[in-house]
Amino acid sequence: MEFTEVSSILKTISEEIGLNDSYFVIMSKWEQEVGNNKIELNGFKDGVVFAKTKSAVYLNDFNLRKRQIIKKLNQYLGKKYIKNIKCEIK
Repeated sequence: MEFTEVSSILKTISEEIGLNDSYFVIMSKWEQEVGNNKIELNGFKDGVVFAKTKSAVYLNDFNLRKRQIIKKLNQYLGKKYIKNIKCEIK
């Protein structure tokens, strides 16, 4: 019987659901760049950040600043890792 290391399993699962080092950088800088806590970071996968808000007003404001936010987050990451941010009303 062959055993697999837990760290290997956790790494595979983390990558599968988008929880890699880049996600933690995005998470740490999210509120600073978005400017409020009304837009919640929901996930990150294949260059797309997913977020939710309760208000159409915040969604509209966010969409107006989305390119700027993507640019700033990519600067923190050191490369053009984020291609898009999808934000929806929950």
